[in-house]
Amino acid sequence: MAWTLAELSKIETDVLRKSVVDTLLMNSNVMELVPWETIGKLSTGIVRIQDLPSVGFRRVNAGYEESTGTFEQKMEQIALLGGDIDTDKAVARASNTIADARAIQQNLMLKAIAYKFNDKFINGKLVSDPREFSGLWERVDDIVTDGFTGQKIDCACSGVGFLNSSGASHAFLDKLDSLMYAIDGHKPDFLIMNQKCLLAVRSLLRREKLLDTTKDMFDRIIDIYQGARMINIGTCADQTTGIILNTETSAGVAGSSEHTSIYAVKFGIGEETWGIQEYPLEVEDLGQLESKPVYRTRVDFPVGLATISPRSIARLYGIIPDATS
Repeated sequence: MAWTLAELSKIETDVLRKSVVDTLLMNSNVMELVPWETIGKLSTGIVRIQDLPSVGFRRVNAGYEESTGTFEQKMEQIALLGGDIDTDKAVARASNTIADARAIQQNLMLKAIAYKFNDKFINGKLVSDPREFSGLWERVDDIVTDGFTGQKIDCACSGVGFLNSSGASHAFLDKLDSLMYAIDGHKPDFLIMNQKCLLAVRSLLRREKLLDTTKDMFDRIIDIYQGARMINIGTCADQTTGIILNTETSAGVAGSSEHTSIYAVKFGIGEETWGIQEYPLEVEDLGQLESKPVYRTRVDFPVGLATISPRSIARLYGIIPDATS
């Protein structure tokens, strides 16, 4: 059975594992929502529909022309994500600390893991580091190379921020709707962007009375547009570098310009895009090491992404999310 970490948190009875899951969820909206399939392997093959069979009309007493659909096989691989959390025995046992030292170190490590996953969910590139999994940036580019050009949409803002004028705002909303329409069923589950873009889109939607809101499991406000949840993917572990930059060029590549991107995604195991794991998240208290007087906790999460439908992900690039003219 497939679970999201949010669902797993609700039924988890192991105190240590639940605390780890909840910390990951607090620091990664994406981890909260990705459905995970356990594959028991370090890689898995998927079959993606490439072309549908041809159909046509026939004359009476004549036959139909034979045709079959074509497929392509892709390999998706697991990335070994995790870390060891060591706390010196003397620090752990000190009675004059203001909080549990092991708990503090665990919390810091888990935040780093969440930030790493967030980053690679967008920016993971196997060509740069074979230890990673492919993120949405690389996946969308691969899909476009395969001929699905509608999955990468140019905002074509001509250097004008979408809050600059009513005309610019409505032109941006048209492009945002095009992004959503590019997804299977014309209904993505999530729109993923950075903080600056989210605040600007929220402002625009509020003015146009198009913004819906609800709350998540931690009572945090969730912004929704046309049924799609809008997510701020946040920063890397350095707390400064944005995962989705505000310095992309108008062509959607990293640079020193003033543009950014929004990604649309639809999750669905075996049908759309989903998370794969060799085995579920494991958390082990290894106790005191023999080699030195430290207590060790190990977090191990072998994860990756898989995409079958090329229309489960799309990217709108070349966005200027302010009033720049």
